[in-house]
Amino acid sequence: MPRKKTAKPEVTPPPAAEPQQPHKGRPSALVDTRVIYCGDNLEQLRKLPDACIDLIYIDPPFNSNRNYEVFWGETREKRAFEDRHASTQAYIEFMRPRCLELARVLRRTDSTFSVAEGRSRGYHKVRC
Repeated sequence: MPRKKTAKPEVTPPPAAEPQQPHKGRPSALVDTRVIYCGDNLEQLRKLPDACIDLIYIDPPFNSNRNYEVFWGETREKRAFEDRHASTQAYIEFMRPRCLELARVLRRTDSTFSVAEGRSRGYHKVRC
C-alpha cells in the first residue's frame, strides 16, 4: 500500500532582528564616564549625584611626613607634593570629608578599594 504524503506544517521564520545601533550617548545616565575629572577630589566628588558610582579605587596621601618629587610623562616634567600634616588628627580631618563624599556617591551594593600603608593604614580601615 502506498504511503500517504502528509503536508509539512509551514514554518514562519522569525522576524529579522533589527540591526544593533552603536551606543550613542553616555554609558551611564548619572555620570559621563567618558570624562576624566581633574582637580581637588573633594570639589569633584561634591559635584556628583548620590549613589552613582560602582567602584572606587583611591590612593590617598599616606601621612608619611615626607616630600615627594616625580618626573612625569615623556617630557619628564618635575612634579612635587608634600605628604605632611601637622598631626595625625589633622590628617584624619583632611581625609574625613573625602571619605564621607566617597560613601555618598558609592552605590550601596558596590565596593571601595583603598591603598593605605604605614601610619595611616589603621585610620583608613575605619574611616567611613
